[in-house]
Amino acid sequence: MIVSRTPLRVSFVGGGTDLPEYADAHGGAVVSVTIDKWIRVIVAPRFEGDVRVSYSRTEIVDRAADVEHELVREALRSAGVPRGVEVITLADVPSRGTGLGSSSAVTVGALNALYAFQGIYKSTAQLAEEAASIEIDVLNKPIGRQDHYASAVGGLNLIEFLPAGGGVRVEPIVCPPECVARLRRSLLMFYTGKQRLAESILHDQRSAVVDGGAVNAMHRMRDLAYALREALADGDDAAVGRLMHDNWELKRTLVDGVSDNEIDGWYGDAIAAGATGGKILGAGGGGFLLIAAPSNRQPSVRKALAQLKEVPIRFTASGTEIRMFEQQMNHASVSEGS
Repeated sequence: MIVSRTPLRVSFVGGGTDLPEYADAHGGAVVSVTIDKWIRVIVAPRFEGDVRVSYSRTEIVDRAADVEHELVREALRSAGVPRGVEVITLADVPSRGTGLGSSSAVTVGALNALYAFQGIYKSTAQLAEEAASIEIDVLNKPIGRQDHYASAVGGLNLIEFLPAGGGVRVEPIVCPPECVARLRRSLLMFYTGKQRLAESILHDQRSAVVDGGAVNAMHRMRDLAYALREALADGDDAAVGRLMHDNWELKRTLVDGVSDNEIDGWYGDAIAAGATGGKILGAGGGGFLLIAAPSNRQPSVRKALAQLKEVPIRFTASGTEIRMFEQQMNHASVSEGS
């Protein structure tokens, strides 16, 4: 039996500039960090020889090609496991429409576990790129590559998407340890209870890039990622709130559906209570609301957002990893070597 554990992520600034329609022409950049909310994937041999996949429902099918869970199905195909396997996915938070990169984490974690199941090692970069290819090239999802690399590599990083097919570069953000600790303490995350399909918003955003209407705003969002990297390197963790606010104001102009009156109301209440900035995580429209606030203003912010569920977070330094590798021994070889 194999168990992989893959972290979810929060993206501070630059999200959306990893869309191929933008990044291939202009280059994109995102600052994000992985958090202690996980996707776990369990892979075990299946005695019956068919395929059993368990998530919010359970599927038992003759072969991998018949699996309805598209991420697991394509991970099985890509890893070369056609049948004789059981796959279970477990998530610490709702796994759809939350803005934490859960679909990408599922794909990365499934690939990691399925390759380990066969005794095959894949680097984090290989897992990220293969997972991205599954979602973007095979399933034709209107997304970029930031979530795959964030969850595969882990940590606090500047992730760059190089133009003209230049690939992805992940650069850890080097800053004083006390700066990272202050940054984590300044963040509050709340679940809005709104679940939305990111694909519709991202499809509109992709169209806005192609049409040219969103390009200037996305230039500025990309540049905020470099500004945040420099601020953190200087130990200025307070810049996160200001730059997230700027990023959120830009993102709201890209396409309809990123925000609504209810979300704007929550965000406005947080700012009035002393928050320095924040954003809806992911494509927008719902999911988790991330807020930055000084410690002395956090009680007021929590009171202002009392109707929302607060979810405490910590940062993680590692990305996807195999947490259990339980290999069945070949009894003949054991006896011969004894």
